[in-house]
This record gives sequence, C-alpha cells and structure tokens, in this order.
Amino acid sequence: MLKWSSLALAIATIFLITNQEKVQAISINNGSFETGDFSNWDTTGQATVEGSSFNVAPADGTYQAVLETLQDETGISSSDLETFLGLSSGSLTGSVEGSAIKQTITVNAGDVLTFYWNFLTDEVSADPDFNDFAFFSVSNINQLANTYDATVFSFSRLAQQTGYQPYTYNFTTAGIYTLGFGVIDVGDTTVNSALLVDNVELTPVPEPVTMFGILIGAGFGYAAKMRFSPQQKKAKLK
Repeated sequence: MLKWSSLALAIATIFLITNQEKVQAISINNGSFETGDFSNWDTTGQATVEGSSFNVAPADGTYQAVLETLQDETGISSSDLETFLGLSSGSLTGSVEGSAIKQTITVNAGDVLTFYWNFLTDEVSADPDFNDFAFFSVSNINQLANTYDATVFSFSRLAQQTGYQPYTYNFTTAGIYTLGFGVIDVGDTTVNSALLVDNVELTPVPEPVTMFGILIGAGFGYAAKMRFSPQQKKAKLK
C-alpha cells in the first residue's frame, strides 16, 4: 500500500510541475520609489522623485514619481516616447512631446498590477486642441486622465489635479512586458501637465492547476502517514 501511495504522490508532483506556467513572476522593483530616486527604472524627459515638499502627499511612503511636460520643451517627441516604451508607431499620434518612465516586468497569466496615480495640469480651461493626458502602457496605451478630469485645486506647482486614484490591471497572458507611465503635451509645449505615480505592485495569482496539484500531493501524503502510523504498525504486528 505504501508503494501505491508513494507512486500516487510522485504522479501528483509531476502533474504539478508540468502544468505550471513556464514564466516565473517577479515583483516590481522600487515600486514606491522609496530609494528616493529612479533605481530599477529607466526615464526619459522630465522625471523626478519627490516627497511632500511637492505639496501633494505621496500615496504610499515618503516618495512618489513626478513626470512633467514643463512650461518649455522636454526635448522628447511622441515618436521618441513610442520607441522608449516599445509602442507601435502612431500610438501617440496627435501629441507633441512628453516624459515617461519604464520597467521590464515578467508576469504569469492572472497576475494583478496595481498602482496609484494623480494627473495635474495648468491647462485650467480644458480645450480639445490642448488636451494633455497621462497614461500607462503594457504593449499599448491606456489613458488614465486628461485635462477635462483635473478639476480639483492643487497646492503644488500646477493648478489643478484629479487627486490620487487607484488602478488595477489584470494580465491575461504570461510573458515579459515593458511597464510604462507617461504624460503628454497636446497642441503646444508651453503649458505644464504632470503625472504622479506611487505604490506600483504586482501580485502573483496561483494557477488553479497549481492549487489542485498541491491539494492532491498533500492528500496522498496525509493518507500515507495515517496508513502507516505507529499505532497501525503495532496493530498489524498483533
């Protein structure tokens, strides 16, 4: 009986190993920018790490990422940003310039990305011709907000903001992705807009087959232990 239990346990283990996703998920490095800099991130344009002296409290910890378009040119065109973030040509058509940060991440299907963002702007009179916006990207552009959304007064160096908002993104396909955050000038380069980012986290979600395999293995292990407990061995010897 022990041989059969051991065999079943071995089969369950093989089942577990062969049916797991082949990509090993990793965490976001320096996702709350608590190093006080952009360690583990790549940047382009105007990007700084700032604390409460920015007059907007970070969503988590002491620091937050601040991306700006400035009241002058960042020197980074929309095509430059597309190349930097690994986006297809034309993804940022209509924009003039901007700033961005990125980090390469490895995920499994079902993993969950979460972060907090805040869009700020000096475009106090929203205009479709000058509708700056903020976004994040994983293979494509996902707009977070534009000048029509920033309606709350800001004590920072920009006039209005959305305030910090949570965001959740679910990965449906395992792989290696470029995670990017950016802010874009539309129509001109003379009015500043900004994106604050904080508390970027990646939560791995166990595959159902993995949990099934673990339960099978645990069940057979427990059965083998109970089958050959010291009390049962003594009973067999009588």
